[in-house]
Amino acid sequence: MILKKKELTTIITGNISGRNMFYFLGKNFYRRLFSLFLIFLTGSAGFVFSQDRAEAKNTLYAEGATRGPVYSINYDRIFRQGEKLAYSFRAGFSIYSNTVSFPVGLNVITGLNEHHAEFSLSVIPYIDYDVHLIGSNHTESDKYIFVNPAIGYRYQKAGRGIFLKAAAGPSIFLDPPSNDFWNMDPKLYAFGSIGLGISF
Repeated sequence: MILKKKELTTIITGNISGRNMFYFLGKNFYRRLFSLFLIFLTGSAGFVFSQDRAEAKNTLYAEGATRGPVYSINYDRIFRQGEKLAYSFRAGFSIYSNTVSFPVGLNVITGLNEHHAEFSLSVIPYIDYDVHLIGSNHTESDKYIFVNPAIGYRYQKAGRGIFLKAAAGPSIFLDPPSNDFWNMDPKLYAFGSIGLGISF
């Protein structure tokens, strides 16, 4: 059920009485709420895609991965655009439970349309805190490094719009001991990641 014009105006302006609010929260509440969500989504998408003629080199996106941080919030910047290849860097952060990480990386992007192959190298310093709450204020931390070379797919228009990427590759896990940083004892795993955001 779609909201009537009078009802929508009443909700937006805030001129709604207790009786009308009870009616609004009646059996059609979820349909009405869905209608409001569609109005908001359509307006937001219209704003983004009406701007897509402007060249977009910046991207904000969220990424989830199977190795390293569970999620990260990232900024990606295309700093060089050639005829066949483009180059970008990414920098991000993640705070989850007792862990903090700061992914950084370089990307080589092929193609001139919105569909691209991407070759990337990311280095992720990862700190795991262990807080002793009983009988001590001492905090211990363990530091790791993930090195993730990857190949993947990137959806990014030349103008503003939705950004999507997916990648897979080997993940090199380094665990340097506190008394001998260069004795890292590397371990090799497979990893995959997916990211979603907006370019502007």
